Amino acid sequence: MNPTAEHSRILESMIRNGTVAEVDLLPLQPLCRVQSGELLTDWLPWFTARAGKVRIWSPPSIGEQVILFNPSGEVGAGLVLPALFSDAFPPPSHDAAVTCVAFPDGALIRYNHASGALSATGIKTALIQASVKITAQCPETEATGNLTVGGNLSVKGNSTFKGKADVMGAFSYAAGMSGKGGAGGGETTITGPITQSGGAITSNGVVLHTHSHGGVQVGGSSTGGPK
Repeated sequence: MNPTAEHSRILESMIRNGTVAEVDLLPLQPLCRVQSGELLTDWLPWFTARAGKVRIWSPPSIGEQVILFNPSGEVGAGLVLPALFSDAFPPPSHDAAVTCVAFPDGALIRYNHASGALSATGIKTALIQASVKITAQCPETEATGNLTVGGNLSVKGNSTFKGKADVMGAFSYAAGMSGKGGAGGGETTITGPITQSGGAITSNGVVLHTHSHGGVQVGGSSTGGPK
């Protein structure tokens, strides 16, 4: 055997590029096979960012371009390093200020460190589960859809209602109003002054500001309308 030719073969085989042909996610050590030219490798492990007490799971996709590291040129003992962008899987951004993760269903998690904007778009549901507390610290928070609170609601500042307010449970306002109600009815107690304008207050079908008590006399005179 020509030593020079053998050395050349080993050097040529030590680092190769290829594309993922198959992925097996079930073993304790997940594996993949790589197509590199005419060569289809055996099942090989791939590198991940962390695999200790902190573990990161993001398996390679079929057709993803990778690098093969083959110690001593032995492809059967190779290790797979994802990944390189390709025509099949182009980069999801060309902005130097953006770090993002794109998913095959169209979801995109994106942070722009120039504008300070974080977004998660294209998702269907989201869950944040905490055993103690969740705190959102910001000057303003906006929810554009319906909001359901499964427990008590406490408001430490003033509240403004721009639509119909239906009370289905207990709520309290530290600014001077508290209420209790339920689906089957209940009692609501308000402590503090109330100012109402621009509409009518109706109680059991009676409009308060137009209602008068006929036949009631005070000091020998009949009362008039409300003042």
